[in-house]
Amino acid sequence: MLFTPRITKVHAIVLRAEAWREKDRLLVLLTRERGRILVVAQGAQRPQNRLAPFTQTGVVATFWLARGREFDRVTDARWEDIARRLREEVTALAAFGIVAEVLERATPAEAAEPALFEEVREATLALASGVPVHKWLTTLLVRLLGHLGWSPCWLTCSVCQEPLKEREALFAPSVGGSLCLRCGATKALPDAQRVALATLQGIEALGRQPRLMTTLHLRPALWEQALGLLRMAWCYHLESDLRAWRVFEQCRRSHPALLLPQK
Repeated sequence: MLFTPRITKVHAIVLRAEAWREKDRLLVLLTRERGRILVVAQGAQRPQNRLAPFTQTGVVATFWLARGREFDRVTDARWEDIARRLREEVTALAAFGIVAEVLERATPAEAAEPALFEEVREATLALASGVPVHKWLTTLLVRLLGHLGWSPCWLTCSVCQEPLKEREALFAPSVGGSLCLRCGATKALPDAQRVALATLQGIEALGRQPRLMTTLHLRPALWEQALGLLRMAWCYHLESDLRAWRVFEQCRRSHPALLLPQK
């Protein structure tokens, strides 16, 4: 019989936190050691509780967990970092909420994926460092599609497999991604959307080289288009829209200058 330690240590990112029972908080963690897990921080609804600061969305920390009947219990925690921008900028928090919901809905529970954890951790710190929200969100959404094996065809036609050469193409998640205009004309696709080739090139580049999120320049309309295509792709694979998009859309209306460049 294998010995299971009573207290285990995990490196984690807090994806979501919510009130649970009268005084506790339930946390959704993405961990390096165990993948996505649910844990409870007892008494963390009280502001003076020593665990309360660790129960904020976007916290990167080491947690010590005790095995419990329903959920593991947080016994101690140590800071690694916190994306303070999430506390100060509502648009950044809304974008993080989209990524957190994707991870919560698309990744299996209790399945360790260290490479995924490290990428999300680095991206969280990049958001905190001031990377533009629209670039950060586009990069993470396309990278996560690739990680899960759902990456569409971006620069080749998903029907004829020929490279896209015209300045415009079609995009339809139901057929696997991009289509050349010739193939698109032969199919009646309710989800097909006309898209600029430059948008697809930008998305594909970010999928290959995420560090380009700090340097890649596209016109605002193309960033808008890129986010729309990625929303379509995730909606198709998850079979419903992300709830966090509604919050993000509200932020777009209230704080447009913080989301997309003005020139």
